[in-house]
Amino acid sequence: MIQKITVIFFIFISTLFAKDTISIEDILKNNYTTEINVQKKSLILTKEESKIIQKQAKAKLSSKIVRYYEVKKENNTIGHAILLKEKIRTKYAAILYMVDNNNTMLGIEIVSFKEPSEYKPNDNWKKIFVGKTAEDTLVAGEDIATISGATMSARAISNAARVALAIVKEKL
Repeated sequence: MIQKITVIFFIFISTLFAKDTISIEDILKNNYTTEINVQKKSLILTKEESKIIQKQAKAKLSSKIVRYYEVKKENNTIGHAILLKEKIRTKYAAILYMVDNNNTMLGIEIVSFKEPSEYKPNDNWKKIFVGKTAEDTLVAGEDIATISGATMSARAISNAARVALAIVKEKL
């Protein structure tokens, strides 16, 4: 009897801590089309390039090394996805910003979020970014709604969105 309870307990605990994982390629196929090729690339920004991007984005760049994905359809580049790591409060989140060739945001996906789940923005809030460009202010509390109880998340994700658009505009 105790063995059965122990087994059931461990199964229950393992389901609590199980995480759904989705690949970057699957995320991109959901936002572009299933008929795409994705190439993972890195970009190392110079000090001068970093300054230009930060000035344009009006936000701090967390790293000079940028992981991005080039999205192609039939050998033509149709967009890019920029993966940025941002500090939310005390822990980091990895956010994927999907941008088309017109430098228009197609969407964002939070790939990793280490803060408590109540600080994680929901899908409806993330849709605010769809259609935004570098010409939009993308500031939490202005054209980006804040999240009750998660203002720091909204601010960090909005700041990083401006950085992602600036990287695409300046370097890709």
